[in-house]
Amino acid sequence: MAGPTMISKVKAYWAPLILFGLGLFYQLVVLPRSFPTSHYDALGIKPYSSVEQVKEAYEKFSSKWNSGEEIPSTADFLKIQYAYELLTDPLWKRNYDIYGIDEQLHILEKVREQYGEESYSRIDLPLLDATDRSVHAFNVVTSEDFPSIFHDSKPWLIQVYSDGSYLCGQFSGAWKTIAALLEGIANTGMVELGDIRLATHLAERKPIGQIFFRRGLPSLVAFPPGCKSSDCMTRFEGELSVDAVTDWFATAILKLP
Repeated sequence: MAGPTMISKVKAYWAPLILFGLGLFYQLVVLPRSFPTSHYDALGIKPYSSVEQVKEAYEKFSSKWNSGEEIPSTADFLKIQYAYELLTDPLWKRNYDIYGIDEQLHILEKVREQYGEESYSRIDLPLLDATDRSVHAFNVVTSEDFPSIFHDSKPWLIQVYSDGSYLCGQFSGAWKTIAALLEGIANTGMVELGDIRLATHLAERKPIGQIFFRRGLPSLVAFPPGCKSSDCMTRFEGELSVDAVTDWFATAILKLP
């Protein structure tokens, strides 16, 4: 009698046990692998470590390399060097830590292709150029004055930008032209990522809660006529050119034929 009773109990609980096992496997194996390795991992330190901790971690690697105690592969050296340069720049670090923005990753791939398996000592440093990334900001909107900007029924076009972004710097000229073309028709403004409260309000949010900008920076959002909240806000997802942005604004926001 014990045998059939045990079998019946197993049959009764086999489905919940399988689901529990699958859930455990997802949390311990699948979910961790779904997140890309961070630049902090390359340095062997915790995420969001301070600039000082980043420098200390890099110095440990550097001292081993210089003494000959350890000879890194070119691939490992590039990962560590890139992480160090990115995470010791305050603006790049802020953008990466808060919004996951890493717009210079293509440089890492380019250098890998250029040097292949050559000795790391042949690689020209620094990898990243911290010059010529200025953004000519105007009509800057802050979280303090955002609630009061909708004083009329005109639509709004807002650019979310970062002072440390090359792409935003390259877009500055086009943005100035766009603002000039929309003058009298719509209001235009700029929001810097450092205004975390407002930038978060204008960002998207992943299921895990992380805020992000799907297409990176600069990010353009529009508030149609009469719209005063993010519920009716519209995101631009096309090519960042004067023609593409103004055409989209005219048809999607102003509803012109």
